[in-house]
Amino acid sequence: MAHNSNTFGMTPAGSFAIVFLTGLLALGLGGCGATTPEKGTLAAQQPTSGAETATGPAVATPTETAAATQTAPPSLSQNELNTKLWDAARAGDANMVTSLLQQGADAKTATASGETALHAAVAAGSLPTVTLLVAHGANVNAATNNGWTPLHHAARFSRPDIANYLRQQGADPKAATNGNPPKTPVQMALDQGDLRTARILGY
Repeated sequence: MAHNSNTFGMTPAGSFAIVFLTGLLALGLGGCGATTPEKGTLAAQQPTSGAETATGPAVATPTETAAATQTAPPSLSQNELNTKLWDAARAGDANMVTSLLQQGADAKTATASGETALHAAVAAGSLPTVTLLVAHGANVNAATNNGWTPLHHAARFSRPDIANYLRQQGADPKAATNGNPPKTPVQMALDQGDLRTARILGY
């Protein structure tokens, strides 16, 4: 059976084969070039940095995480904690004293003159602060370089409620200062005309 041919002498089947092969070749060459990931593909969804993407929140890279760690504020030293505790006690700030004690401040901390945070709290007239310090180990009979105990402060500043609490915790009403003449808490209360505190102390 004879086959029809075109001007170039090719049959219809031959022409179809050439067109088909040409299309395949064009597709192959097109796939070899660099392309931009299409929307919806896995490559298009991968974050390349810590910046926020359209598909979710920012993902911190290891470098960004390390930088954040290096900028974190350092912890307070023991000396800084103790100094802040003394200042908070002097201000009668029971909340701050609680926080500092929880961070590791020493309830027995004292100045160079021997005045403890408990002395400062008694002078401030803050019974809650006094009880906090005693509960964390503050010495109720701690004496300054001049022999003043927290009970002397209670008498000197007319703090009858605190004087009563300290007595219950074992504070010595007969402790004497190093002055001339030496004075007990009772004598100091009497000097202030504070009979209530003097009686609490055994007058």
